[in-house]
Amino acid sequence: MQAKILEKPIISTKKVYVIKDADTMTKEAGNCLLKTLEEPPPFVTIILVATNESALLNTIRSRLMKVVFQKIEDTTLQDFLQKHHMVQEITKERLEAFDGSIEKAQKIETKKEIYDEIQTIFGQVENYQLLDVIHRLEVLYQNKENIEEILDYITILFSKKAKTKPHYIQYIETIEEVKKNLKFNSNYDMSIDNILLNIWEESV
Repeated sequence: MQAKILEKPIISTKKVYVIKDADTMTKEAGNCLLKTLEEPPPFVTIILVATNESALLNTIRSRLMKVVFQKIEDTTLQDFLQKHHMVQEITKERLEAFDGSIEKAQKIETKKEIYDEIQTIFGQVENYQLLDVIHRLEVLYQNKENIEEILDYITILFSKKAKTKPHYIQYIETIEEVKKNLKFNSNYDMSIDNILLNIWEESV
């Protein structure tokens, strides 16, 4: 990109480069990009897309103009997804999980079976014995790459239950604690075990 960026546009007056997930760049990659950000050609616009601004190097942030994108309203998002046949049926819980994002909606819907299974299990977690829970929740152990989104979805399900069953608040606290531990590279299987054991202990 840094080599191509110096070439003048041929069929328009501008060139636009979009760097997706810029907040996941390594320090070395960020430093490599600095000179280009300092002195971009006048015909070039560079857009860095990030969800975690603090993960960007300070030297990079100081050279950017920040533009905050608001979430799409639920009704607008629902109309768009149904109009373009991206989602067949949208429950209130699933719409909340989409979090105002078309990309997130598409990502979740590609794993619809997983989320349906999670909703079935955690929607009636009190009805299961511990061994049943461990057996049925193999889906958590097998989806490490999507665990953050899955845990967010479980929290949504529990929040709905907590309105009439206050003990679900403890379930939510357990989920949030595990999410925090996973960010600090805690043992994955042990973290999932912790969810199951704590929820079961609260429910008996």
